[in-house]
Amino acid sequence: MSYSRWLNSKFYTYWASPHDVYQKEDEMFIVHYDIQTYRRFTYSECKELIEDKMKLKGKLNCIDNDEEAEELQGYMKQFIESVDYQYLTGICGGQ
Repeated sequence: MSYSRWLNSKFYTYWASPHDVYQKEDEMFIVHYDIQTYRRFTYSECKELIEDKMKLKGKLNCIDNDEEAEELQGYMKQFIESVDYQYLTGICGGQ
């Protein structure tokens, strides 16, 4: 599932679930900031990063200002909500 695309954002973000994930803490959120450069974050990392803008900015050098960090935190929150819903309803392992 995509949370942002380059048409309306600097980032292309999506949920990418590896086949061997059995716990929601290991689900993956991917952030592309160009076609070849991306960063993976686990669900657990996203939970931490939505609470700490400075830590997020430290992990991604492509974030130029607080507004971009807050935008990305919003996509991470959507990812967390999606994962929580999927695991709550028993539909585990991906988008």
